[in-house]
Amino acid sequence: MSIKNSRIVCFLLGLLMAAVVAHAGGVDPKDMPSQEPVVREKVTATPEQTSTAVNKARRAVASAVEPMPVVKEVPMSTVRSKALPSASKDGWLLSSREGGCSPLSSIDRKVNVGSFETPQELAHKLKQRGHQAFVLDIGDVRDQVVRVKVPDLDLDLTFVKAGICR
Repeated sequence: MSIKNSRIVCFLLGLLMAAVVAHAGGVDPKDMPSQEPVVREKVTATPEQTSTAVNKARRAVASAVEPMPVVKEVPMSTVRSKALPSASKDGWLLSSREGGCSPLSSIDRKVNVGSFETPQELAHKLKQRGHQAFVLDIGDVRDQVVRVKVPDLDLDLTFVKAGICR
């Protein structure tokens, strides 16, 4: 490109930029119609009426959850001796506070969920029944020590792989 052509291109670009700025558009705020201020409604409902309305809305949106009987925790030291010989090293066992282990079937005393083989399956079954269930991997090594919390049923269970159970 020659010098003459580049001067023409620069001149046209400058002219274009000036035209864009001059005709950029927009509306002068003085030319806009004035808006009427928004009138806020005064709240006339009592807290009890508000609470009733919120509860009705929640019932309309969420399905009813049938309460399930919860059995208090029972010491698992009597079951520990039966659990260890029958479990494979890759299977899951329920850990007790004393460090012992018991089979997964011992959960039937706390809540009836049927059979399951992993903590994740237990949480899934409880979620299907409308409960909140949280699965937390709490071990140093992944998938070795897992905690399942179900606040609705007041459950806090710790599962360990049979290979690391004492």
